[in-house]
Amino acid sequence: MASKKNTLIFFLSDNGGPERVNASDNGILRGGKSDLFEGGVRVPFAMRWPGRLPAGQKYEKPVISLDIFATVVAQVQQPISTGNLLDLMPFLTTERSDSPHPYLFWRKFDTQQYAARNETGDKILSSREQIRLFNLAANIREDNSLTKPDSLRSHDLNRSYQEWRSHMLDPVFLGLNEDEEYSNLHPNRFQRPD
Repeated sequence: MASKKNTLIFFLSDNGGPERVNASDNGILRGGKSDLFEGGVRVPFAMRWPGRLPAGQKYEKPVISLDIFATVVAQVQQPISTGNLLDLMPFLTTERSDSPHPYLFWRKFDTQQYAARNETGDKILSSREQIRLFNLAANIREDNSLTKPDSLRSHDLNRSYQEWRSHMLDPVFLGLNEDEEYSNLHPNRFQRPD
C-alpha cells in the first residue's frame, strides 16, 4: 500500500450543480449544470500531497481539471505527450509565478454556445449570436454585462477562442438524445482521421 506522503489526492466536483432537480446549491454563482455561467463551470478543486504541497494554501489563478492528467504524468516521469495540458505542481510550489492558463475555453457544440475567460477574470459568453462580457473579479454573479460586444476586451477573448476552436475536432459523441441523428449526419464518425 502507498504511503500517505507518496499519494497525490485530487478532489473536485462535476461541472455545476443542477439546482432545479436536487439539493445542489451553487451559492451566488449564476446558472447550473449545462450552463456556461460560473454556476455551470466553476467547481471546487482541491489537491493534497503531504510533504510536496503546502497545507492550507489557497491558489487563486484559474486552472482546469484537464490538467490533472498532465500533473500525474509529470510526477511519474513517463514520456508521454500531454499537449496543451499543464503540470500544476510548479505553480503550486511557487517554482513558477506566471498564470497556468492565460485563457480558459468552453464550448457546447450541440447548441453552438461558448465561453472564454482570461486570467484577470474577463469572460465572454456567446449564445444565440449574442456575446456578453463580464468581469468575474468585480461581478462573480455575472448579473450585469459590462460593455457592448465590440469592445476591445470582448474582441480579444473572442479572437482567442476562435484561434483555440480552429484546433479542435468536432465531437465524436453528443448527448444520448442526439446520438442517432448525429450518426446519420456523420456516418464516418468512428474512423480515425489520417
